[in-house]
Amino acid sequence: MSYSIKNQEKVDKNKIKLKVEISNGYFNKSVNSAYKAISEKAKIPGFRKGKVPYQIIDINYGKEYVLSEAANIAISELYSEIIESSDLKPVDYPKVDIDGELNQDKPVNFDIIIEVEPEAILPGYTGIAAEGYPMEVTEEEINAQVENLRNRFASLEPIGEDETSKNLDIATIDFKGTIDGEEFEGGSQTDYVLEIGSGVLLKEIEKALIGMKKGEEKTVSAKMPKEIEDKKIAGKKAEFKLTAKEIKRKSLPEIDAEFLKNMGDFETADDLKKFIKENLEEQKKTARKNKIFSDIVNYLVENSKLDVPKIMIDNEIKELAHDFEHRLQDQNLTKEQYMQYFKITEDKINEDFRKRAEFNVKEYLIFNTLEKELKDKIEPSKDELASEKENLLNTTKKEEDRKKIEEYFKTPAGEKNILGSVRRKKLVDFLIENAKIKELSLEDLKKLALKDSESEEDNKDSLIEDNLDEISADEESIVDEILSEDKE
Repeated sequence: MSYSIKNQEKVDKNKIKLKVEISNGYFNKSVNSAYKAISEKAKIPGFRKGKVPYQIIDINYGKEYVLSEAANIAISELYSEIIESSDLKPVDYPKVDIDGELNQDKPVNFDIIIEVEPEAILPGYTGIAAEGYPMEVTEEEINAQVENLRNRFASLEPIGEDETSKNLDIATIDFKGTIDGEEFEGGSQTDYVLEIGSGVLLKEIEKALIGMKKGEEKTVSAKMPKEIEDKKIAGKKAEFKLTAKEIKRKSLPEIDAEFLKNMGDFETADDLKKFIKENLEEQKKTARKNKIFSDIVNYLVENSKLDVPKIMIDNEIKELAHDFEHRLQDQNLTKEQYMQYFKITEDKINEDFRKRAEFNVKEYLIFNTLEKELKDKIEPSKDELASEKENLLNTTKKEEDRKKIEEYFKTPAGEKNILGSVRRKKLVDFLIENAKIKELSLEDLKKLALKDSESEEDNKDSLIEDNLDEISADEESIVDEILSEDKE
C-alpha cells in the first residue's frame, strides 16, 4: 500500500491529528517526479530545460530541496485518499509537517492536523412541535382553478358606449399627477394599460377608475406613499387627472366540448375537476410536509449547540453570492438594478447572505449529527436502494440517458450518492413521523394570511408567508400542467 495511517487523535475541539507514513516505493516515485519538475523550470547554463541530469540538480539545488519537493508531491497526491479512508470532513486546508528526516531509501512520515466539521449537541428530536397544513380540497378551490383556466383563454371585448368600467376590466388610460400644481417625475403616463383592481397603481386611482365610461375624465386626490425613493414627494398629497381612453372586458369561454378538448381532451367538466382536485391534493400534501419539516428544522437550529467554524460560513456566503449573481444574469439584471428595484443596500444584501449562510451551515451540521445518531434507524435496505434507483431512472424517457444513469449507479460515487439520498429521506420521514403536530384548519390559514397582510413588519425569519404561498392553490402550476398534459 502507498501509505498507512499510524495514529489518529483529537488534539483540539474540532481538530484531528493524523500520523501518516508514505511507503518507500511511493516516495521514490515522488522523488523522480520532483527531479522532472525541477528540471523543467531550472535555469542552469549549458543545459536545456527538462534535460538537466539529476546529479546537476543535486549540485545546484541540494538533495534536501529535492526530497522536500518530493514529500510535497507525495502528500498532495495522496491527501484526498487519506482523508476519505479516515472518514473525516475537513473544513479548511490542513497543516502538514514532516515528521523526522527525509531519506530516499526510507518511508516518509507526516503529521497532518485537520480542522473538521463539528458535531452538534442536539436537543430532543422526537416530539418537536410543528404545524400541519390541512389537505382538504374544497369545491371553492377547484372552481377557482377552473375560472383561472377560463381567464387564461378569455378574449377582450370593448364595453358599450353607455357601459361603465368594473373591477378586473382592462383600461387604457392617461393620467397626469401634480403636487401643489406642479408635475413631478413619474407622475404622468400616456396610454397606460391597467387591469383595474390589480394594485399596480395607487389604490385611490384604481378605485376612481371603477364606474368610468370610455372618454370620461376624472380628477382624484391621493397621498403619495412615505416609503417611495423620491423623498421630496413622499407622503405628500397629489392630484391626478384621469382619462379613460378605452375599456375592455374579459369574455370568458364556456366550458363546452371545445374548451375541454383544449385543456387536454377531457370528456366532461367533472373529468377536468377531478384532474384539478388530484393536483391540488398532491400540492397540499407536499406543502404540509414542507411546513412540518421547516418547523422541525427551525427548532433544531435554534436549540442545538454547536461551534461553527468561520471558514464554513465564509464559504457558504461565497456560494450564495455566486448563485445570486447567476440568477441576476439569467434575468438580465445588474446588482444595482436589483437594489434599486427592491430599495435595498448592498450592506443589506450581505447581511442577508450572512444570516442565510449561518442557518444553512448549522442545518447541514445538525443533520450530519442526526444521521450518525440515528444510523440504525435510517440505514437503507437493498429494496429501498433499488426503489430509489428505479425512481431516478423513471425521471428520464430517453434510453441513452437511462443507460448513462444505470452506469453511474455502478460507480462508487453513484452508490454513495444513492445511499446518502435514501438515508436523508428516511431521516426526514423519521423526524416528521415523530413530531407533535398541531393540525391547522383552512380557517386558521385564512387568519394567518390576514395577519401577515396587515403586518407592516418585514419578518425575514418567519416562514409563514412562504408556506402560505405553497398551500394556497397554485394556479399557474396546475394550469401549466393541464395545458402541457400529453393525452393520447
